[in-house]
Amino acid sequence: MAKLSAQLKKAKSNRPLIKVLFLLGIIVTAFWTASYFPDLVITLIISVFIAFILHPYVLFLEFRFGIRRIYSVIIIFSIICTLAVLAGVFLLPVAIERLKLLYDNIRIFPLEQKLNEAAKNLTSGIPFLEAETVANKVHDFMQYSIQSFNEILSSMAGFLVNLVIIPFITFFILAEGDFALKHTIERVPNKYFEMTLNVIHKIQLKLVGYLHGWLLDSLIIGILNVIGFYIIGVNYALLLGLIAGISNLIPYIGPFFGIIPAVLISLTQFGDFRQVFSIILMSIVIVQLLDNIIIQPLCFSKTVDMHPVAVILILIIGNSLMGIAGMLLAIPVATILIVSAVETYWGLKNFQITA
Repeated sequence: MAKLSAQLKKAKSNRPLIKVLFLLGIIVTAFWTASYFPDLVITLIISVFIAFILHPYVLFLEFRFGIRRIYSVIIIFSIICTLAVLAGVFLLPVAIERLKLLYDNIRIFPLEQKLNEAAKNLTSGIPFLEAETVANKVHDFMQYSIQSFNEILSSMAGFLVNLVIIPFITFFILAEGDFALKHTIERVPNKYFEMTLNVIHKIQLKLVGYLHGWLLDSLIIGILNVIGFYIIGVNYALLLGLIAGISNLIPYIGPFFGIIPAVLISLTQFGDFRQVFSIILMSIVIVQLLDNIIIQPLCFSKTVDMHPVAVILILIIGNSLMGIAGMLLAIPVATILIVSAVETYWGLKNFQITA
């Protein structure tokens, strides 16, 4: 009887579910507070992203050649700055010239006239469609797409001010991130120490796996778009594939924004809409079909164990809170919440942690 009473008392003092809910409440509150500072969040995302890419090279210099962490980071930053300066000197003038030429061609392109001609050709064999209605709908869609694209560019231009502090944040993440995490863990009470290590380890595995898959998926999509644009004969195939690959980092809506530059270039190159259908078929239908059926399952495999419907709902919530930044953060944040809940509950139950 006394033994049973002690077990009941121990189980009551454990209360793992309450502790898990309390932990999730803290995490959700932290991310909800961060949603009021989207520019800061985007700055941190980019900084962590760059630090993640550079971290293996810093470790290579530190452990392979015995160079202190701070000097390893300085060496890597020096190499990157040198490459950036060289790229700016040799590539920037060419890029500016090409962009100016493209802008001039788009500015003088008779969009209204070509839209009307394309609508007449499309509706000539379809009696229940009116050419004027189709032209207006297509024109409204293109204007909306261009306006949305311009809004993204404008928001990015306003964000350029924050780019100045990204190298500093990245530098300190690389130089002191591991030590800061170690010191934080050392302050965890002993009864939670092993469980905390397990939770952090599982979160790191999930996030690193997701980020690897995310980058690899976008790289493959970019390469496929380069090949596709080259086959259908659109100019600047390499640049357009690069834009498509980067746009693919934004879930679901990214591919649609990625083809806008390709459509604009095809209009100025061919003088009409003859290649627009080919661009949409290649980039949106074929490449995205391959991405959803083959590439994503191979890249992500078992990294993110979420139902597709759950993923869509999470992305909608992220977009509602923080726009594009929220969509980029949605899956990692959901991963942190799920792993924290599952592993904390498991740890509290199996390590018999009380009160």
